Amino acid sequence: MKNLLIFIGILIISIGSADAQSKRKRKKADKETAKWNYSIECQGEASAGTYTLKVFSIVMDERLAGVQAQKNAVHAIIFQGINAQGRICKQKPALARSINLETEREDFFKEFFASVKRNDPNNFAKYVNLVDEVTSRQKLGKKKFRIGSLVTVNVGLLRKKLEKENIIKSLSSGF
Repeated sequence: MKNLLIFIGILIISIGSADAQSKRKRKKADKETAKWNYSIECQGEASAGTYTLKVFSIVMDERLAGVQAQKNAVHAIIFQGINAQGRICKQKPALARSINLETEREDFFKEFFASVKRNDPNNFAKYVNLVDEVTSRQKLGKKKFRIGSLVTVNVGLLRKKLEKENIIKSLSSGF
């Protein structure tokens, strides 16, 4: 009986420690996200409004590269647009037409990029899938890496979400 209580106590402590470590990693990823340090290469475009992108993220912790790449890809679609890559992809403008949209709707985007749970309706992860977490790795410094990741972004769904939330104007609303 005494051994069982000791085992249960150790189990509870280890679960609490793992949860706290997970929260620390999320906070660290959110801090890195606020810098928006990335570059994008278009790898393909499907007819259903889905882009395949190679995202190069600058991260301090390689384990966060996948989540960071997903956030960076969605951020690029909303605020930067996609540059043409020869015959592979056409030039795509950013969904946001205002250069100040990110600061004007800061509360919305802070919440939108904070959570990583797919079932959260106000979440970036609902619109992006990680195809390959690490396609390339380059060490930039003692604790700084440039990680290439392959992701797909469902731009059609993302556009509908932003239109529904009145973040961007719908295409049918005109100019």
